[in-house]
Amino acid sequence: MQAQRVWLRVRNGRIQEVLPFENGVVVETEGDVDTYPHCWVLPGFVDAHGHVVRYGLELDQPQLHTCRSVEECIELLRRWSPNRGDWLLGGGWNQELWTPAHFPDAASLDVLFPDTPVALRRADGHALWVNTEALRRAGITDQTPDPPGGFFLRHPSGRPTGVLVDGAADLIFRHIPPPSPEEIRQAILHAAHQLLQYGVTEVHDMDVDPTWVPLFQELAQAGQLPIRVQSYVRAQRREWYTAGLLPTSGEFFRLRGVKFYADGALGSYGAALLEPYQDRPGHTGLLFFTVQALEEAVVEALEAGWDIAIHAIGDAANRQVAHVYRSVRRKGIAEVDQRLRVEHAQIVHPDDIPVLAEAGSIASVQPLHCVHDAAMARRRLGQGRSSIPYPWRSLLAAGIPLAAGSDFPIELPDVLMGIAAFCSRIPPSEESSWLPQECVNAKEALAAYTNWAHFAAAADDRRGLLLPGYDADLVVLDQNPAHCSLQELSAVRVVAVYISGVRGWQSKPSRRVV
Repeated sequence: MQAQRVWLRVRNGRIQEVLPFENGVVVETEGDVDTYPHCWVLPGFVDAHGHVVRYGLELDQPQLHTCRSVEECIELLRRWSPNRGDWLLGGGWNQELWTPAHFPDAASLDVLFPDTPVALRRADGHALWVNTEALRRAGITDQTPDPPGGFFLRHPSGRPTGVLVDGAADLIFRHIPPPSPEEIRQAILHAAHQLLQYGVTEVHDMDVDPTWVPLFQELAQAGQLPIRVQSYVRAQRREWYTAGLLPTSGEFFRLRGVKFYADGALGSYGAALLEPYQDRPGHTGLLFFTVQALEEAVVEALEAGWDIAIHAIGDAANRQVAHVYRSVRRKGIAEVDQRLRVEHAQIVHPDDIPVLAEAGSIASVQPLHCVHDAAMARRRLGQGRSSIPYPWRSLLAAGIPLAAGSDFPIELPDVLMGIAAFCSRIPPSEESSWLPQECVNAKEALAAYTNWAHFAAAADDRRGLLLPGYDADLVVLDQNPAHCSLQELSAVRVVAVYISGVRGWQSKPSRRVV
């Protein structure tokens, strides 16, 4: 994949002609000719793993991503009032960035919020920090056992600290008032307009609540949805089945697949590992399914026509998914054109990579997770494991395509930052690549955000390339990313974004000729 300087003739939302143009980029539609001197054009970027509604909602909630201590979190929260009923919701905290790097507790929130229930998602979305009032409303006491698929962090006495991991957080969520349909609509639109500014024209929206589907459909049918959304519906508890949903087609909104979780996240000790955590001896994380139960759930969804996306971070979870995928392919249950996706594929044993390849799997990866989580991952994993963290080159070498995303709102949906992370694997405040043998080059990184990502959603026959007949989903840049150093990538600017030949966003007016 390469950026180009070309004159694009667009008719009925699709590219009709691609003509050389040395001076920059021209987009000619039925009514206008937009010129971008000295610029470059690529197919519109795809974020192959994000959470649209959660992103939109959290844009209007306190964000703790930049906080470097419990005290900074409390100071930021001081400016906020309840924002969901009488609850205060927020997120983005990451104890691994704090000094000292320890989990917070309810008592820290109680000083400022003795009577207001507070619930704050960890950056990875797999842990919840709450205060005593939230625990009280949920009926959580010292005697409350760890629920299936989750656990409470506890004081030595056994009393919950106020941090709930994975399934334990559900005990809180069921007491929080849900957002209204209008709040969901506004969250979708808010998120979509933010994504356009990063050059993102299409999103693979993961773990979608079935109740949100009609709202997406309404916006798409009314012509109000400004980006394309491929929807992967929540499936952990057969939600897609209970709601009576099946795959659909559509230009701007499409029900494409279902989403399962095989394990939790590494930062909150929920990722399922083959060997215990280095910094938590004896603990190997959480597997949410047996192999048999996961295969049964996957088979049911495949037979209904869905593509499959399974969150798998630890090497034990990736091994489980690899064997399930190989099984359903060998049995002929998964059709040739049904996509089998591994979401994250963060830690994979070398023995399981050929199994994933045999199954025709796709690895949906998040390069910013690698660089931002590197220090934490090294502490969790220690030295001497056979499994490979973030094994991008190894997956590609086995013939497994990569689809790139950000997992927004956990990371910013900044594709250019993602490309730099793909190519460098240099963590912040460090000078050297972490496992540089697993880097990908700029051409491969761009492909992972364009045509390979479209392949992951079975849309590569009409999107992801600058060719006649393809949808005119375009991103115009002021520089060619492939010609930039890693330092220069951060200065590349998105100039304009087109979807179906219509300009949806621009950084400044272009020179127009009619």
